[in-house]
Amino acid sequence: MAVPPLRRLANDKIVDMAVRRAPARPMAFGAMTARADSAASCSAEYTSWEMLTDLGWYKRHLPQVPLRTDPPLDDVVALFRTDPGGGVLSEDSSVLFMSFAQWFTDGFLMTDAVDRRRTHSSHQIDLNPLYGLTRAETDAVRLRSEERGRRGRLKVEPINGEDFAPRYYDDAGNPRAEFAALRKPLRLDEWRSKAPPDRDEAVKATLFAFAGERANSTPYTAMLNTLFLREHNRLAGVIEKAHSGWDDERVFQTARNVTIVLLIKIVIEEYINHISPYHFQLTADPAVCWRKYWNRQNWIPLEFNMLYRWHSLTPDRFAIAGQEILATDLLFNHQPLVQHGLNAMMQAASDQRARQIGLFNTPDFLIPVEASTLQQSRDQRLASYNDYRWAFGYGRVRRFDQITGDPRRIEALQALYGDVDQVEFMVGLFAEDISPRSAVPPLIGRMVALDAFSQALTNPLMAECVFTPATFSEPGWRTIHETHRLQDIVDRNTPPGTTPPRVTMTLPSAT
Repeated sequence: MAVPPLRRLANDKIVDMAVRRAPARPMAFGAMTARADSAASCSAEYTSWEMLTDLGWYKRHLPQVPLRTDPPLDDVVALFRTDPGGGVLSEDSSVLFMSFAQWFTDGFLMTDAVDRRRTHSSHQIDLNPLYGLTRAETDAVRLRSEERGRRGRLKVEPINGEDFAPRYYDDAGNPRAEFAALRKPLRLDEWRSKAPPDRDEAVKATLFAFAGERANSTPYTAMLNTLFLREHNRLAGVIEKAHSGWDDERVFQTARNVTIVLLIKIVIEEYINHISPYHFQLTADPAVCWRKYWNRQNWIPLEFNMLYRWHSLTPDRFAIAGQEILATDLLFNHQPLVQHGLNAMMQAASDQRARQIGLFNTPDFLIPVEASTLQQSRDQRLASYNDYRWAFGYGRVRRFDQITGDPRRIEALQALYGDVDQVEFMVGLFAEDISPRSAVPPLIGRMVALDAFSQALTNPLMAECVFTPATFSEPGWRTIHETHRLQDIVDRNTPPGTTPPRVTMTLPSAT
């Protein structure tokens, strides 16, 4: 990328400083048990070859600690609950930011439903919500045509004049046979078992055949998947036009390469810049890591999976096209998306303010999820909040008022824990005050930055010998250089003569 020398130098220093806050991969400890085939409930307390090579387990920044005597779970869960009629809004984060965080991280934070130390993640930013994890899943959503004008495309179904992914269910309410290789939408069966019959039928009518198991979760995750589906097909069109001799496979693979790198650029240049407290706007310059000692194989740590439980961002109601809809009514419900269209949904997500990350701000319907998260952190025997502060270059706090300046939080933490060294990792993360010019508290921000930079810029497509025009085609290479924000992708996929929506993760300050 053509990055000015001084900007490249500043970008390099900030990224390198963020990554050096913790030791480079490979991490010495992981979530694996002493024997990989063991049903033991705790991780091995020593390093083994399997632990260093089996990607089916999360790694750990810090080893597990002895069993702690923590406060009753219900008392700790109460720290997250919003007061009746309450809910503090974010200073500058939109619902689009919240939605992107969920959709993007759902692509690699994939915890096994039975053993939560395990993962089936590729540990890469690979846009698997769109393309899937396996060749069979990818093939199921591909058009696979050598016909001119159709090469390299993903399957679509026109609905109300717009292209969406095909519907997952047929008119009889059965999963379509052509999508048998796809994983069923995660937790759909659990939701359907509790839903009234009319809701169940309505939801089945709009679920999409997405290759990613979580992309159907809400109309907002489906919205982002749809945007990148359209961008893939648009790219396939311009690549096919520029290279008329290329077959379906090469057009598809090249468009896929470009689309994955576009996502990485959005992650760094819009999403991370929104989170970051820096005035300097960071650039997704892959050259930053080409000579760095920390450029190692990606491997997601357990702590990174845990800290991304940003449930408090979620409003209890969403404003879409002049209507207020309960959050619980949007689970697996894509009717607003197909009814109002992609651009209207993008505009609605950009206009509405998300809630602020932190304690006493999670809506009631997500409190059971907070309880499950806290129990999971205890089951994994994570080290204390203070231990992680030390591990990531912050000093240990000695008083509760060094965690937060909020009197209510200070009083609640004091009453529950008595000693700051006893504060649990998950509680301390969200007890901290939001950093100035940032969307998240300091320790979350530092841990996110470390893994975002060291695992995004090290993507195989960003490697020095790979990141060339030959990998992406001339029009693809040009598109990569022209893309910095979601707005750029929305603009390219808005029909001529139509005004695109104003798309943003960052709203004007509320104060």
